[in-house]
Amino acid sequence: MSELNPWAAKAQALDRYRWRLLRERHHLIGSAARFLRDAVLDFGFGLLAWGRMTRKITSTPCDFLLLQAAPKVIAFQRKKMLIEGLIARGYRLRETALAPRPNQLRQRLLSKPPFKVPLRYLGYAAHAQWLVEQHNPSILLNDRNGSLYAPFLRLALNARHHILVQLAHATTMERSSRLSMNDYDYYFLFGQGSLDALKSRPLLFGHSTAVLAGSYMIDQQFDMPAADPNLNTLLILGVGPDKEKEAGYQHTYALLRDWAAAHPQVQVRIKSHPRSAGAFWGAAAARLNNVEVLPKDRSLAEALANSSLVVNILSNAVIEAALAKRPILYVNAGSDPDFLKQESFFGLCINNPEALQHRIEHIQQEYLAAVQSSIAFAEYHLAHGCQGLDKVLEHLEQLFHHQTCTGTELPAKGITQ
Repeated sequence: MSELNPWAAKAQALDRYRWRLLRERHHLIGSAARFLRDAVLDFGFGLLAWGRMTRKITSTPCDFLLLQAAPKVIAFQRKKMLIEGLIARGYRLRETALAPRPNQLRQRLLSKPPFKVPLRYLGYAAHAQWLVEQHNPSILLNDRNGSLYAPFLRLALNARHHILVQLAHATTMERSSRLSMNDYDYYFLFGQGSLDALKSRPLLFGHSTAVLAGSYMIDQQFDMPAADPNLNTLLILGVGPDKEKEAGYQHTYALLRDWAAAHPQVQVRIKSHPRSAGAFWGAAAARLNNVEVLPKDRSLAEALANSSLVVNILSNAVIEAALAKRPILYVNAGSDPDFLKQESFFGLCINNPEALQHRIEHIQQEYLAAVQSSIAFAEYHLAHGCQGLDKVLEHLEQLFHHQTCTGTELPAKGITQ
């Protein structure tokens, strides 16, 4: 049956994939318990979806459908330049988000798939089919890593001779299990480092053509001259709110705060993560005259332009900092691995105030060499440098006009599919 029914075959492969993901992190009994729990939830969703299929869809076609991970992500406007670029070129673009399950059911955002789908995956398949029927995009730009909707979106799109493009919104070098999902027509990656990391993963679901497209969040504003070493201004790139709660990152923040307190002659500025409330650094700034938390609307490029050194812990924003020719200090008092390979370019990880001061003094003496290390780091992680936005737009136009993008085949790995 599965040989004649690609949707059922995909569902069966997803079961094998999800089991392998669990076994990577848990023992047999723990994996079985979690697999059963997830299956019960999925079966419940599928059963409810079966009774809530929409009866009629009025399709409103578009050229590009930008599908965000959740409604709240739209407010972050991370893809503002990409959206404006496509619209300026005359394309019909629509932005939406994956609706939560209750909304899918209540609003009947579900359409019967063209093939029978096992009940466990019926909800995923029906919402994917609804999205494609409702918006009928020539190209769907997907944002969410690891989405279980992606395989069904691809099936629904390909049936119409349309394509699914995964837009990496960061490097794909971290250990997150979500990055094992690879079921896209094209996978737009930041650079060679991301491709190397995906190739090294033991498990990949589906196959794609990986394109070293660069970052759609980067344009010419990061093409700036090296800073004056005497500027004496240090920029700290904050981590996300989930990481800020962990002991290792709290220790790292405390290390940096204590160093700032001991060196009042250095201006220390904080570029918080967009979702961070900034409580730690807000309290530090209230006590230390040389510490400033930058306003939320201050762009990263503006922050970098007024900094001579950059401290990074775990943020992907270090790539933009390196592209802007700012020397990087890799500081982390926690135990998380260096997935960005910062040590290969910037020296051993700094985990105490004395080592931080020693590294700063060394950089001040060898500033141009430190700038060259940043340039090399940026080239490894970021194809096309400051041309990233233009290159992504160029590739999308090629695909829209039924041309191919030069890329690397990234095959399935680790399970039978």
